[in-house]
Amino acid sequence: MHLMKTNRDIHQQKWIWHFEKNRMNRKEPDWQMPFAMEEKKRRALAWSLAEYQLGDGGGPCCLIARDADVYRASSSSTQRVTDMWFREEAEHSRLLSGAVRRLGGTFVTDTFAFRQFQRVRRFMGAQFEMLVLLQVEIISTVYYRIIRKHCDDPPIVEMCTLILRDESGHISYHRDRLCQDHPQGWNLFQRAWFYFLGYACAAVLWLGHGRALRTIGMKNRDFLAQVHRGLRGFVRSVLRRTRCGQSKTVLLPRHSHEGRAF
Repeated sequence: MHLMKTNRDIHQQKWIWHFEKNRMNRKEPDWQMPFAMEEKKRRALAWSLAEYQLGDGGGPCCLIARDADVYRASSSSTQRVTDMWFREEAEHSRLLSGAVRRLGGTFVTDTFAFRQFQRVRRFMGAQFEMLVLLQVEIISTVYYRIIRKHCDDPPIVEMCTLILRDESGHISYHRDRLCQDHPQGWNLFQRAWFYFLGYACAAVLWLGHGRALRTIGMKNRDFLAQVHRGLRGFVRSVLRRTRCGQSKTVLLPRHSHEGRAF
């Protein structure tokens, strides 16, 4: 039990260092650069980014599940790493605000889908909320890659690149956290549940933003392929990591490394 606690603390400290380091060397996009974009594309992009700004850190930027306080209070490192993760999400909202202003868009303060998403987050427990937010992170990488590929505006491309750098770290953080929670790996049901939630999140994004993304140049098959690649890649990385952890656990007594965290 003591070793498990030590492993968890080491895991969280690793990600505290990551988030601290990631706050440095963040080049702000040059929002004052001359702007030129086809009007139809500008309108679609402005609308989509304005609505995404609400969901990606523009709403309550913290855990809001019914047992969120209990989860955060489980240890000081849990509270700190969770707060740092959400701080980066708030930074994404700030960056998206700059993109919306550049595009001459109108900010969105509420939508039906956003209200329902918040209700789901509050109703379920913190662990489920974090799993759903992980799915949002994975699907968001698809969204930002599409925007970066098709927007043709250097400051918005820079913004997407910066957010994608953060999202990569967030997904890795959640992978490590889940591997700590499930050291024996995921069973078939857990993998199926993960895919179900992931495709559900992708469907919500598609219904809300598909038309705008097609307007700026996205192909339907590209969206579906990237979603599948992202979900499958995450599941495979969890399986690889847990298998590696199991191998290390078996080898530790043979080499008399009792007490080592890894």
